[in-house]
This record gives sequence, structure tokens and C-alpha cells, in this order.
Amino acid sequence: MLSYHYHPGFGVGESARQDIANPEIKALEQTIQATKTQLNRLFKQHAKSKPSTNKDGTPRVNSKQQRLAEDIAAGEAELARLRADRAKLPERVDVAGLADYRSFKAIDNEGKNLFDFVTAAVWNARRQLIDWLEDSYAKDSDRVDLLYAILHCHGWIRSDRQWVVVRLEPLQQPARRYAQEQLFRKLSGLGAKIPGGKWLRIEVGDSPL
Repeated sequence: MLSYHYHPGFGVGESARQDIANPEIKALEQTIQATKTQLNRLFKQHAKSKPSTNKDGTPRVNSKQQRLAEDIAAGEAELARLRADRAKLPERVDVAGLADYRSFKAIDNEGKNLFDFVTAAVWNARRQLIDWLEDSYAKDSDRVDLLYAILHCHGWIRSDRQWVVVRLEPLQQPARRYAQEQLFRKLSGLGAKIPGGKWLRIEVGDSPL
């Protein structure tokens, strides 16, 4: 019997989209930010430094201010190079070209959708059967248990050219057996046919067909 609380698995297939945000961009932008931070620090130090001169008043070679100016020039050149490299990088890349490549998987929901459809149909059929039992069985709180008792009955099947007859053993309690018989009359009266065109009849009996 179908478990109403069963959760189906999901099919997994290769995804048609195999690209991601370029990881080199993130790494490069971190380097750019670190370079800008270092340049700001150098600018502040340079602004606080004072020109250094020799005794004759000429600028002193290799003074602190001069070294800072040279570091700033090198930092600005490096920053320009990093920005140029960043501009050349594509925003997204195919993961197949990356190291330790593992392709993306697409989850196929078709199996779950089918299961949900069948589950809804089963629940609706269950509700309909319980409603049909109401006319012949007054105990509302016991009607669900009665339906399961009927579904678990042993039985026999006979098939000929025109009919498929299903006979289930009768329930022991008279009130339940009466409800069982009335339900089967209702079902047989629907005039259902199975694939192949044979008519379906359901009945109660305590012996094989």
C-alpha cells in the first residue's frame, strides 16, 4: 500500500549551465584593495614628512620623504597594472577549465511532480470512499479504520472474456460487513472498465470464485 508520508528522491542530471563568477576577479580585487590601503598609508606619511637638505641647502639624496615619494610612485604604477588586468578578465568562466573541476548538477523534479500528482489522486480517492461509507456506517470516528479494514481483506480474482470479478472476504462484524457490501455495490455500479475493455465487478464472499 502507498505510504502517504513517503518522500521520493530527486533525479540528478548534468546542468546545461556550467559557468560561475570568475574567481580570479575576487582575488584580484582583494589585491587592488590592499594596494590602495597601502598607498593611503604612504600618502599620510609623506604629508607628515619634512624635506631634508644638506648643509649647503641642496635636497638630501635618499631622504625619508624621497623614499616615500618613490614608494608612492611604485604603488600607483602597481595599482594601474592591477586595474588593467582586472579589466581584461571575463566576469564569468566555464568551470570545466578550472582545477578540481566538478560539473554542476541539475535536479530533475519530474519524478517528484508525478509522485505529488499520484499522491493527490490517492488522497482524493480515499476521501471519496470514506464519504460513500457514510450512508451505510454511522460511526464517523471509525469510518477511516473501516476503510483500511476493507482494503486489507483477502480475496480472489476471476477473469473471463467480459468480466474481471474481485471477491473479498467479508468482515466479521455485521455492521461493518453491511457497509462493506454497500460500498462494493456502489463501486460496481460505476460501470468501470479495466484496460482491455473488460468490466469490473467487486463483491463480498467467503469462498473462492
